[in-house]
Amino acid sequence: MRSRTSLYLAGSLFLAAPAMAQTQCAVPSPPAQTSPPQKAASLGPQPTDAIQRLVQAGSEILWAEPQHGLQTGVAHGDNQLLVFFTPENHSFIIGGTLIPVPYDRLHELMGKRATDLEVWRNTRGMFVRNGDRFQVVYATPDGQAAIAGTIWDTAGKNVTRQQIRYIPGAVPTVRIDVQGGGKASAGSLSEQIYAGVIGQKGAPEVIMFIDPRCTFSIRAMQLLQPAVDSGKLRLRVVPLSLLDYEDGGASTRYAKAMTSLPADASMVQAWTSGGLSNVLDQPSPEAQSRLDANMAAAKAVSLTGTPTFFWKHHDGSLGRLDGVPPDLNKFLMDVSQ
Repeated sequence: MRSRTSLYLAGSLFLAAPAMAQTQCAVPSPPAQTSPPQKAASLGPQPTDAIQRLVQAGSEILWAEPQHGLQTGVAHGDNQLLVFFTPENHSFIIGGTLIPVPYDRLHELMGKRATDLEVWRNTRGMFVRNGDRFQVVYATPDGQAAIAGTIWDTAGKNVTRQQIRYIPGAVPTVRIDVQGGGKASAGSLSEQIYAGVIGQKGAPEVIMFIDPRCTFSIRAMQLLQPAVDSGKLRLRVVPLSLLDYEDGGASTRYAKAMTSLPADASMVQAWTSGGLSNVLDQPSPEAQSRLDANMAAAKAVSLTGTPTFFWKHHDGSLGRLDGVPPDLNKFLMDVSQ
């Protein structure tokens, strides 16, 4: 399972809030305990501020005294609790822990372990590394304190995840349970899945978890296809069924159609060309067990949506990207390192 990340600072333990996937079709499960409660989007106007989104998602808000230029509160609901900080216009929330140390002083103490993030809505932040652990820390408006946590905007987008996406090691190392209690390599992950492989041998290889009905998975495949065709990328495409709750079971039908096909380029081509219709209603006897194995692997790596990418760096560590790559060139550079 993906390990939880943390940073020890001045004798206290601050936990990094889990990052939520962006540009993905989401797994239909409750959010992590420290994430803002969310429900499936409904028809009608979207929330215009971050607190309204929490309330509409079923949270009750308990307000506390403002601190360091930010309103402070606790959002709580069914098995959910989030301590948050927000400006008066509620344009975003920071879920996390207040650090009673001036931000600049904290930055000075962190030294080379701190990497400055791009300023977002006048909010400074830094990515702090402590060995194989990390924390994201934001400055309060008055600069007299800091908040260790995660920013979400009014649409529920995880801004922090976007800010740290391309910092080496920022996404927690993927840990997969294997016999003997060791860490799995990209190779052992490949052994657990049934996937269609497309691209030239010798090109940087990436495992791509998709739901065949997910528009973001389709968009990512369209984005990456030219790189595959030009020999810059080799994809191992892993079909999952995540969207049955939205499409009346079509997700499983299409995923089983893919796992009915050979584990080669023909599976991927059938998906991208609309050629799955021939096997939609007549899946192979092995299709369900293959899909079950893929779903188990997705659960083991704490997959939160599709598309999700995994690859092995030259140093043996695993890379991960959740969602459609926002910058194709950066993505190709990252997977080749």
